[in-house]
Formats: sequence, C-alpha cells, structure tokens
Amino acid sequence: MARATIKSIARETGYSVGTVSNALRGAASVKEETRQEIQAAATRLGYRVNLDGLKLRTNKSYRIAVLVSVSTDAEEEWEGVEFTRILAGISGALQGSRYELSVFNVADTADAMGTLEKIVKDGLADGVIFSGTLHDDPRITYLQQCSFPFVTMGMSDSEMPHPYVDIDSQAAAFDATARLIQLGHRRIALVNPPSELVYATQRRNGYGEALKDAGLSMNTELVFDGPTTARTGQKSFEALMQLKELPTACICANEAMTLGVLSAAHQAGVRIGQDIVVISTDDLQLSRYFVPPPSTYYVPIGETSRLLGEFMLKALDGADPSETQKKIRATLIERQPDTPAPKTALIK
Repeated sequence: MARATIKSIARETGYSVGTVSNALRGAASVKEETRQEIQAAATRLGYRVNLDGLKLRTNKSYRIAVLVSVSTDAEEEWEGVEFTRILAGISGALQGSRYELSVFNVADTADAMGTLEKIVKDGLADGVIFSGTLHDDPRITYLQQCSFPFVTMGMSDSEMPHPYVDIDSQAAAFDATARLIQLGHRRIALVNPPSELVYATQRRNGYGEALKDAGLSMNTELVFDGPTTARTGQKSFEALMQLKELPTACICANEAMTLGVLSAAHQAGVRIGQDIVVISTDDLQLSRYFVPPPSTYYVPIGETSRLLGEFMLKALDGADPSETQKKIRATLIERQPDTPAPKTALIK
C-alpha cells in the first residue's frame, strides 16, 4: 500500500493541498469541522508526518511548554492537584495538531525566569503557557521582548495585549459578597490569595465594590492574604476567632482554603451554616464532599484549560491577541441556604 501523502489526502477529501497542509498543522485559519474531516481522512489513510524532517525544515520543536508551579514545602498536600486537569484540557486541545506538551516544574518566579530563558534560547518549545500572573510580571515582559508566543492563565497589567484565559475573579467576589449582604450578613471575611497576584486584587476589588454598593465600608481586619492552601484557611479562621466581634460569613478563594476554614471552625466549636456561612470558589468540585458542603462559585476547569491550548495554537499561527482573550464568569452552585445572619453577631 502506497504511503499516504498530503496530495492523496487532498484527493480523498476534495480540499486543496494548501488547506490539507494547514489543517494537519493545526492552523487557526482552517475551520474546526474542516480540520476534523481532514484529520479523519489522514488517520484513515494512515498518514504519518515525518516530524524529524519537519523540525529540520521549519526550525521548530513542535512542543508547547507548560510551566507548573510546585511548592518546595512538602507539607502542602493540595499543591498542584489542579494541574493534572489543566494539562488534560490543554492536551485535548492539541490533539490533531503536530504539537506535544512539555512540562517544566518551577518553584518560584526566579526559577521560572531561568526556565524560560532556556526554553527560548535553546529552542526547547515554540510557545509557553503559564499561570499565576503578577502585577509586575517579569515572565510576560521577557517573552514580549523576545517576541515569543505565550498564553497566560490570568490577565496581566501589561500595556501590550497578549493571549489569556481568565476567571472573572472580580465578578465572582462581587457576586458572593452581594449575595451574602442580601441575606443580611454585614461582617463578611475574605480569605484571599497573595496580594502580588493580579486575581487577588481583582477579588479584593469585587469584594470592596459589593460592600460599597451596600453602604458598608471594608474592614481590613476581616481580610486575609496568603498562599492558596488549607493552612492559610486554617490560620485565617484562627485569627478571626481572636476578634471581639466574629464574622457571620467567610468567602474563600479556593477549595483548599475552604477546607482549612472548615477544619479550624470545627476545632473551635463554630457551627458551619449556623454560626457562620462559608462560600468557596473552586475548579475541582471536591467541595461537594466537604461536611457540610459549601455553596460554591464554580468555573469549569476543563473549558478553561482547553481554551489555553486553543489560544496557544492560534498565537503560534499569528492570531491577533484580541482573538485570544477570554474571561469566564463563575456560576453559583448553591449547596447551603447560606442562612441569613443572626440579628446580633457572635460576641466572644
């Protein structure tokens, strides 16, 4: 049987050689249904691209680098749990293209910078995906200076537009806070990520806007920043217990923080859903198994990570950044009635 070629696939499908070639390399200019039809024909005919020869001709690696943040603290059991879901979504988006994933573990921003320099200078990948965008992010500045394709999970403060997929963190915090205020809560705590992260500021702004709209001022003693871990949630709640007047509600940035809050509340004899309401923002929906399961503002991590891969392919194909920017709004999963606040807050 003769070896399948781009020309034989073109004859089989009726598309031009150029369209077939673009579809097989994952070009964004080819419609998705067309790409799938051509890819199916290529599979049926047994087409196999000679990647070694292609890499030599194009001077490309046909690899997408994904930077995965790994904590150096062995006690952070939750660290990195969500990255398997993120990698699966990106990988799914790359199916049918010539690109494969290369995962690079990084401990911090300095480590990430060193890794990025190796990727760019040594040609280890053709594009990069990373998360945890900072207000003054040297990774973004460096990649823009190098004109190296990248997509971020999270918006940035960069003056130059770039591809990103982001959860609308400001809207999620606003919605959660406004909902609790409507239920009668006035002392609402916020357990937030580290302040240098862009989405931490977005969450704090949404929280503050909802309070302001209700004629309430932000009480800084009710706001806690820290790593998005169960330990941060635990320590935040322990600090809340030291206040003379306790909050009646607490909004957490993720499920790990929520778990820490629930654990600390149990240890303190505080009844979740009665003495205090806890609301989570999550990606994994593990909070449905917490006791009691909290209401959650949920963003499907599968959709988010799939878009990261799709936008990466478009960026590699030279798409305008305006075509590769997306904010996804969280939806409420109401697992608790989030009981209206008692007329008199708990006094120690």
